[in-house]
Amino acid sequence: MADALLDDLDDLSDVEPEEEPSYEDGGAEDDASRGVYDDGADDGAAAAGDGTNLGASSSSADGDGDTSRAASSRATRRRPRLLDDASLESHLSAIRAAQESDDRKPGAADGGDSFNSKEEDERQHALILASNRHLVSLGHEIHRAHLELCRRYQPKFPELEELLTDPLKYRAAIGIIQNEMDLTKSNERLNEILTSNQIITISVAGSTTSGRPLTDEELGGVNETCRYLDELHSAQAELGAFVESRMERWAPSVCALVGPSLAARLLASTGGLAELTRIPACNLQLIGKSRSTSASRGGMATQSRVQHAGILTECPLVRAVPNYLKTRAVKAVAGKLALAARTDHVNVESGRARTADVGRRFREELRTKFGKWEEPDKAQVVKALPK
Repeated sequence: MADALLDDLDDLSDVEPEEEPSYEDGGAEDDASRGVYDDGADDGAAAAGDGTNLGASSSSADGDGDTSRAASSRATRRRPRLLDDASLESHLSAIRAAQESDDRKPGAADGGDSFNSKEEDERQHALILASNRHLVSLGHEIHRAHLELCRRYQPKFPELEELLTDPLKYRAAIGIIQNEMDLTKSNERLNEILTSNQIITISVAGSTTSGRPLTDEELGGVNETCRYLDELHSAQAELGAFVESRMERWAPSVCALVGPSLAARLLASTGGLAELTRIPACNLQLIGKSRSTSASRGGMATQSRVQHAGILTECPLVRAVPNYLKTRAVKAVAGKLALAARTDHVNVESGRARTADVGRRFREELRTKFGKWEEPDKAQVVKALPK
């Protein structure tokens, strides 16, 4: 067996190796196709023999260049500002004119002479609905502007975005820190907007950050985004104040239950009273729920959070109960809020008188219920054993 294997190996070694094809005369493969480009005289023939390959390579290179140029142009192209939208500007002018008219007629916002005619009533309702739509758009635009601000400031202090999740405090902190690398110099001013725990954490993160100072052009872009955010918040506050001043007229039961300010925020988040009535109670308690991050779980939250709850935790009824009862209280308020919103919507659609009786009754029921929750358990009655 061993001799047979040795004979086979000898036969294999006697086989002459095949000659490799020559590419000197411009065969199927050359130096150009292998990515090797010489400066000799034979390059002309090689290039002529493989014009197709070189054309494809040049076209692909041109395609890559076009793609990169398109990407850079998209990156540098400015997105249109929402505040420059003609419909938003005209709506802001309309609500300012309505407020000036109310100032000339005291008590109009509470259901006075300004709401006597049906046409004026419908005009005010249309203004409120349009305000709610613009408030939703402004909320999305503020979120996009905040992301843009984070992107612009990330080269300077990338950790700040995780440490301050509140957009307002993040923008205020950037306005104070600016391009300062030694954050201890800004602690006194940061103390006006942040807690001591947040300032210490930011100072430690700033001392070990991987960021770099921004150039003048980059810092100018950051400040421009900050100014745009301030303008957006100003427009949002103006629209919110207008809706809040009309809420007791259009949703009296909801206002009596949760308050005019919170009722205006609920309508702004959902888009209107009709949209609010379509949301079930289990989802009403999640409206405006803050996002949980690693920083908030580590004790850097900018506001107190209740598990599985949104802005309804700011309702006076919920804030009056102890912390261990807040989750139950939010669920109870959300259930009554769904009924109160549907009551107001039916009254608006049917043209019936809009009163706050339902909201006041629900409020008293919830207050009584929450009071019973806080009562201590009754002591067990000791009964005499039977003889």
